[in-house]
Amino acid sequence: MFVSLVIYGCEEGTNAVMADQAEKKEEDLSPDIKDWSKHQVREWALKVNGVDDGVPEILFLQDINGLSLLIFKTTDLHAIGVKFGPAKLIIHARDELMKLKKEEPTSFRNQPGRPCKPYPFYRYHYTYRYIEGSILDITESGSLDFIEPCHEYKGFTNTTDENRMSKFIYEVIRFAAACMNSRTNGTIHFGIGDRPQFTHGQVLGVAVEDKEAYANELKSAIDVCFGHKHKQAAQMCIKPPRFVGVLNKNMTSSDKYVIEVDIVPESVICEENIYHTFNMDTKKAKKKAKGREADKTETKPSKQFYVRDGGSSRNLLATTTSAKPMEEYNQFVDSVAQRSQLRKQAEEKHLSVIKSSNQGSRLSQMITGGSLSLDKSHFECYVIVTNKSHPIQLESLGFLVELNPTAVLDFDPESAECGLQKHFEQQSTVSVHLPAQYKITEGVEDIANKLKLTRNTSWVFCNGGIKDEAPSDIDEWLMDKGASIRDVISFLCRKDVLPNKRFLVIFLLLSTVSEQMDPLVETFSTFAQELRGTEQILCICDNEKAFTSWKDLIKARCGIDISGRCIYELNFAEVNGTVLSLLSKNRRSSRFLPCGGGSQVLLEKKVERSLSTLEILCMNQCEGGNEDKIAIEENFYKGGKVSWWNFYFSEQPGSTPFIKRDKFDFIMNAVIPDLCSLRKACVLFNLMHVPGCGGTTLAMHMLWALRSRYRCAVLRDSKADFAEVAEQVVKLLMCHHEEQLPRVPVLLMIDDFDDMEKVSDLQQLIEKECVKKNIQSKSAQVILLSCMRSESSELTESTVNTVFIGNKLSEMEQKHFLNAKTFYGFMVNKINLNPEYIQGVVQNTLKSFNKNEKHAQLLAVLILLNVYGNDASLSSSICHKFLGLQPTPVCGTDRVEERFGKFSTLIASIEVKGEVVYKAVEIINPSFAQYCLQEITSTHRMTIVDILRLLLMTDEFYENTEGKDKLMQDVLNILVETHSVVDQSQFHSSIHPYSILHYCFSFLKRLKSVLPWGQQAKVEKKAQFSLIIQHIQRDTPELAEEVLLHALKRFEDNNSIAQLQSTYYQLKDLKRAEAREQK
Repeated sequence: MFVSLVIYGCEEGTNAVMADQAEKKEEDLSPDIKDWSKHQVREWALKVNGVDDGVPEILFLQDINGLSLLIFKTTDLHAIGVKFGPAKLIIHARDELMKLKKEEPTSFRNQPGRPCKPYPFYRYHYTYRYIEGSILDITESGSLDFIEPCHEYKGFTNTTDENRMSKFIYEVIRFAAACMNSRTNGTIHFGIGDRPQFTHGQVLGVAVEDKEAYANELKSAIDVCFGHKHKQAAQMCIKPPRFVGVLNKNMTSSDKYVIEVDIVPESVICEENIYHTFNMDTKKAKKKAKGREADKTETKPSKQFYVRDGGSSRNLLATTTSAKPMEEYNQFVDSVAQRSQLRKQAEEKHLSVIKSSNQGSRLSQMITGGSLSLDKSHFECYVIVTNKSHPIQLESLGFLVELNPTAVLDFDPESAECGLQKHFEQQSTVSVHLPAQYKITEGVEDIANKLKLTRNTSWVFCNGGIKDEAPSDIDEWLMDKGASIRDVISFLCRKDVLPNKRFLVIFLLLSTVSEQMDPLVETFSTFAQELRGTEQILCICDNEKAFTSWKDLIKARCGIDISGRCIYELNFAEVNGTVLSLLSKNRRSSRFLPCGGGSQVLLEKKVERSLSTLEILCMNQCEGGNEDKIAIEENFYKGGKVSWWNFYFSEQPGSTPFIKRDKFDFIMNAVIPDLCSLRKACVLFNLMHVPGCGGTTLAMHMLWALRSRYRCAVLRDSKADFAEVAEQVVKLLMCHHEEQLPRVPVLLMIDDFDDMEKVSDLQQLIEKECVKKNIQSKSAQVILLSCMRSESSELTESTVNTVFIGNKLSEMEQKHFLNAKTFYGFMVNKINLNPEYIQGVVQNTLKSFNKNEKHAQLLAVLILLNVYGNDASLSSSICHKFLGLQPTPVCGTDRVEERFGKFSTLIASIEVKGEVVYKAVEIINPSFAQYCLQEITSTHRMTIVDILRLLLMTDEFYENTEGKDKLMQDVLNILVETHSVVDQSQFHSSIHPYSILHYCFSFLKRLKSVLPWGQQAKVEKKAQFSLIIQHIQRDTPELAEEVLLHALKRFEDNNSIAQLQSTYYQLKDLKRAEAREQK
């Protein structure tokens, strides 16, 4: 009887569920049927094809044990309530089992297998494979702690081609529904044997011709077997089939697989729902009947409700002779809400924690002998010992070619056909040898010459696979080939072959070593004896389970704890990147991403190109480049944007360190660590700053300083598709991590966002993408660094996720900046410099300004755009067009800022990044732009209207494709971007008494005086005009209409300009009406 679930808080509730399941733990089936208990008879009957779950319950309630089953006839079963069809199936299955036992040799049936671990749960890209005949070291079970998966085995041996797929579907659906209702993770295995035919958990394997068919059929069956409102949940909980390869005992490949399906009933998906299933044939029959009476001889119920009951799945709606048939079902349904809560608590408890690791640094130390550089490594030679590889590992083993090993001892008999040797030979020259060729039968030097040890890598096949030498099983290898491998090791360890103490033996464990008789265990023992210790031995594997197994085997065989000589927390992509980065040529030619603990991975060009919305900052950024240091620093000195090169040059020997704002250390040491500790996939940090005060420079400096601890990137275009950005950010996060939890978060800088809602939208999309990729952790995975201009110049207090960079420099900052002796000494908030100095520079530079000259006109337009526009610029192509210059040559460069002649010192060259990246120019600093406009309007009599007329009426500005859209938007912004003018006396005093704005102000004041207080703000909001229009009204009010007409002509299809002109004429009519009234 099912025990009802009673919960006394979280811990008591969990114990109750575990106790409940423990009572129903499946008993192992005895090899002899006569020894079966009634419980074992029920378990056996549940696995008989075509028999409904109600039949095993009838047998159980009638106390049918093994002896009873042996003497039962079909009529006996019919007499206790089993219908004729299922009764025949039960008797047939019993007879087949007895026949099989008679034919099967006792030695095979009782042969003990070697234990092995199951394939990692909810993973698909691990290289783990089963060995035929090995025994999974877990038993079939019910719910344990909701997270630890329960298991169910299906031998899949008594199936035909016709019924194999239907059997697969039937078993998966019932197991999945049971796990979902019980809220436990689970895996059902096909190709794993069970008693009495096989040892419990024995790896058999299944021949699979069409893997895709299994996935497609299962997906279709889920839609049919689950209720309409639960189809989507079932599709999300039932994962696609996984096909785990099965190796022969001699480590060669076979055509068999173990088919596994994982069930993950996450609380956010299942909530408090219950899941009934429906037979596929029953649902089809209902559709065909279309209202006709269903077949009364139907033996299968139309609806089932499965739960995990010990090691099997039981239908609580099955036919039963119990006096209260629905009592157990109702009790379970009542417990679902509590069970769901326990599942949620278990998920939170089991959230992964990112472990700190130093194994990347340890690998760099051990593989170089402490020099941290393969160019100057302590070791002159390397010997590799390796075993069975998996195809997906090969692309991450490029470091072996760079190590140029003297010899490789390969225990994979298929290495030349489809393994590591074939992959290595495509990139380097090898000499293939059998171990017998190393036997000393002549002079050592002669043998070395014949083996070509000093020229090519000697590839020694240690378990056959070449020259018709057959591979040996693990049990037989030591007797067949052990002696010859000892000869190889003895030869290589001779002082007159490899330099004494100057070579390193690397055990590269590509497959888990799990048996004491494994050849690699014996090989390690021999090397340890020859080298008199493990100081010259390094072991590398890619997971902790493989390491634990290897460590325990070596401890048992040699009595040595090799933990200090093992690397196991890095995957092979991280090992590959870390080793490659130790060569200076690679640091100059390749790009590397951090992985934590001092490890790195290679950022392939193909991957980087796929991250098109992001500018990636790599660990070795700028290394190997030959940029012009003086030109880059001079451009930055003149007000150009900071580049990664500025930071790189400041770190070189003899250079002055890059000057930091005070908030830099606070953000690095306090804010960022606090954000990383938040239990959220994507966290936000706002860096608010006054324009021109160095906020962007500070943000980039932070990225530069953190590039070895975070995967840093800058968003190229704030107008990019946020869904695509989120996808690429998570792709960068998971690069070379596959299904592992990433150890280093992404630090993404986003600049020039004008709306916090957009930042929030991007944050939410990144979080959704993390959920989609099943990235769950107790710490932040993505940090958004939003560098945003502030409308206020007042210093505001820093908060948990916001820091403000103001205009004023602290006393400490002033000391640093004013005493700087390099170009960086001028990289300071220009507002703190003496305004008279800027004014004097501008006056001296513009002495020869002539408004009739082309380059002077172009400068005036650029000044106007920089004063009234936000980040406005002119593309180099537009400048060339206006000045009548030839386009930039394909080969070579043309610095357009030099075309401004004497005014070129006021111009900075920049790169505008969007959908298309292009060169452009701007004024070196906003403060300079303000003084320049004042100088040309007051001294050289070129008014704002003159410049605006030139800008609006000159077609050359709008004929070039490159930069045209941005210029159009910049011009439109300065015309229509609004600023409140109501009650601003500084404008009123200078407004012409007959101007349109004068009447606008007067009318709005009168309107405000008669409106309720709550509506006055709305009037004030509508009374807004762009700053440039206000200034035109102040200086040349009679020309405002002309400006609007020119704007309408240039932007004839733009609603904002049309609306502005409409308002202008309405106010003009208002003025005339008031004038008539005054008469």
